[in-house]
Amino acid sequence: MSLAIATMEEPTETDSNEIILDDTQQLAVDECCDIKKRIVAVTGAAGTGKTTILQNVYRTLYEQNREVVLCAPTGKAAKRITEATGIPAMTIHRLLEYPHPGERDELTGKTLITTDPKRDRNNPLDAKVILVDEYAMVNVEVHRNLLDAMPCGGIIRMFGDANQLQPIETNKRLAKEPSPFIKMLNKFDGIKLQTIHRQAGDSNIIFNGKRIIEGTVPLKKEDFAIKISDEPVETILDFIQENLTNKIDYGITTNQIISPTKVGWVGCEALNAAIQQLLQPGNKDYILAERQKWSNIEEQRFYIGDKVIFTVNNYAIGVFNGETGIITKFLDNGGIIVDFGDKDIDIPVSLEMEGRHGTYYMNPQKDLDLAYVITTHKSQGSEYDRVCYIMNRSRSYLLNRKNFYTAISRAKSHVTVITDSKSLNLSLYKKGDK
Repeated sequence: MSLAIATMEEPTETDSNEIILDDTQQLAVDECCDIKKRIVAVTGAAGTGKTTILQNVYRTLYEQNREVVLCAPTGKAAKRITEATGIPAMTIHRLLEYPHPGERDELTGKTLITTDPKRDRNNPLDAKVILVDEYAMVNVEVHRNLLDAMPCGGIIRMFGDANQLQPIETNKRLAKEPSPFIKMLNKFDGIKLQTIHRQAGDSNIIFNGKRIIEGTVPLKKEDFAIKISDEPVETILDFIQENLTNKIDYGITTNQIISPTKVGWVGCEALNAAIQQLLQPGNKDYILAERQKWSNIEEQRFYIGDKVIFTVNNYAIGVFNGETGIITKFLDNGGIIVDFGDKDIDIPVSLEMEGRHGTYYMNPQKDLDLAYVITTHKSQGSEYDRVCYIMNRSRSYLLNRKNFYTAISRAKSHVTVITDSKSLNLSLYKKGDK
């Protein structure tokens, strides 16, 4: 089937603040609400109105007394869509009832790397209608498990941005193939939103996002700065200090620095260490936390006031993959109190869990990382007031339009890009990046 293309215009509101859809918006809603169609996918760049359509689809189906569930690939994305729509959302993993991470095999004692969800074709989902936001982040394994768990007569609606990064695949062969979202767009009745809302038309972030998608150099604007430098580390530290002078703090959770890579001299690990030293001068109040076995370091030093990110879903303590917060207190028992904005969570040094083979223990602090800088992949599904994106040719294979666009489209009010001329060109003109 061909991809249906719909052009978005700004919705209008009644005195009761009820959004009235134009013809093209209504077309998208009607496609999604047609229960004869098992799968419908909706894609659009930032500002094209995916959230508006999702809200109306949910409302329409709910008013038809259908069992509707809203979910997203990560806890952060689920939280964001709930805040944007007022509709309760959960992670796909929670919907499918994946086991808790860290469970160990009782015979070998080894951590189970992959475990099957409880919901499958033999134990399908209860809800008949599943709405999934940020579907571009869904990898092949989760995609297959979700479709496998759909009940008889169930329908699924996928919302996402096909211009963003491909999901992370553990299988190298799968990583080279189009993502499940793109395959669904092409195979079924997909709807492609192309025109930006008029209310977002004045945003140079969205304007430049379109230029990046097209492979065109973004323009310097009042809300879109480009700093060309061959000394990225020094530039980023000066940038942070300069902004602090102007009372703009990148050490808070509403502003974010993003790098395409975790390793290397301009990767998250190195930059986080440098920024921590900058923002924590002479601080002696710290705790050492163990790292996961795949980490490049054995211990991480955390200070009061550090910005941190949780890297997995942990339902036992109520914190999810991608959530960022500020360390506010250390407990005598080794626990770390983190303020995640809407909740204070105790991240213990040891947590007793019940698995399929009985009791086991895990250390949630191993899943806590510094978050002054996070990867582009980790930023997906999130929104920030201000974003600083740093890219360098030392990791040239990661410089592409999707990475560039994904990073800058996280920002609502301001973007700063720190790069060099060659890296900027590589990110836009890399062969095969279309």
